[in-house]
Order: sequence, then structure tokens, then C-alpha cells
Amino acid sequence: MRRIRGKCEDEAGDMGIGTMIIFIAMVLVAAVAASLLISTAGDLNQQAQETGRLAQQEVSSGFLVMEVFGYDNGTDGDIDDLYIKMRLNAGSPAIDMDNVIIEVTGDSFEASLNVTCDQSYFASNGDSTYKVETPDDKTGVIRDPEGHYDSDSDNILESTDQHIVSQGTVLMVHIDIQTIEGTGLDPQDTVHIKIIPKHGAPTYEEINVPECLTGNYIPLS
Repeated sequence: MRRIRGKCEDEAGDMGIGTMIIFIAMVLVAAVAASLLISTAGDLNQQAQETGRLAQQEVSSGFLVMEVFGYDNGTDGDIDDLYIKMRLNAGSPAIDMDNVIIEVTGDSFEASLNVTCDQSYFASNGDSTYKVETPDDKTGVIRDPEGHYDSDSDNILESTDQHIVSQGTVLMVHIDIQTIEGTGLDPQDTVHIKIIPKHGAPTYEEINVPECLTGNYIPLS
């Protein structure tokens, strides 16, 4: 009987230091490629999370105006001061009032205001500032569940370096219209308020002064 030898029996495998070097090089290249892929995936994941966080912050951050009323000191029949009661939007993170600008625009004036901690307020800051307070000069934080402000202080912003507004806090912002505008708001005047936080959408409020001003405190919203 004749024996038939297969083709594979005559073949020999390559062996030696050269083959080992090539094999090790292939393993190293694969390891470096895998490391680069993992690192890139991690960076992209962190970037995506940060982008999502910033997008959520831009959408949710901001204020909700609850009430606006004017104050007439009774001497000239116009509105001399504006008071804006506001809180954070639902889902908004805490906001530092130092980074909040309030723009006030009327028919003949426009002003961009920053918060002040000065007790003398308008006397030293003129028309460039707004203050967090109530008409009787007591604390402007009507409700402060996180306890960021000192409720016993005449000026609630003077006791902290950062004037943080958290969820549940209700503020009363005071704007001296007479100092900004020069004379005050007359009946049927219109004023546009824009509250601009550092992050998030601005809050717009249109204020229409009624035809007849009765009493010292006039509801405007």
C-alpha cells in the first residue's frame, strides 16, 4: 500500500528571535492603540457630561418675578421706587446676586444696575445699583430656607461675601427710579425690566403704570 504524504507535512513554521520581535511589536502597537481609544473615549465622555451640565444650566437658571409694585412718596404724584419680588425658576441652581445685572429701560432712559452692599445706597452709588430690601428698610430676604443671609441686618447683603440665592429663597429688589430717570414714572408710562444672571435665560418684565395713582403703594403686575 502506498502512503500519500500531505502537503502540510512538508511545511515548517518560522521560529526564532525575529519572529518573537515581530509578535511583541504587534502586541505593543495593539496596546498603544487600545490605550489611545480608551483615553479618547474618556475625554469625550467628560466633555459630553460638561456640555450637558452647561446646557441644563443655561435652560433652567434664572428668576421668576412674583410681584412688582411702585412706591409714591406722595410729593409729586409719580412712582419714585420700584420693588420686585422674585425667586428662582424651578430647577435652577443657586445664583450669586453679585453676578446678576438688572437692566431698566423707559421711554427716555436706560440703565444697567449691579447689586450694592453699601448702607448709604443711592447717595453714593447713584443710578448704577439696585438693592435687596423691603420698603421699610428691613431684610430683603422674605424667605431664606438655606440661611445664607443675616435676617437681623438692615442690609441683608453686608454679612456675607457671596450673596447666594438658593431654591426657596424669596427676594425683594429695590430700584430707585427717581434717581435713574430723574423725575419718576408718570401715569401711563411703560418700563421694561430685564434680569440677567451669569448663566441662564434673562427674565423680562413689562411694567405699565396705571392712569390713576392712589395711595403710596401701587401694584404694577
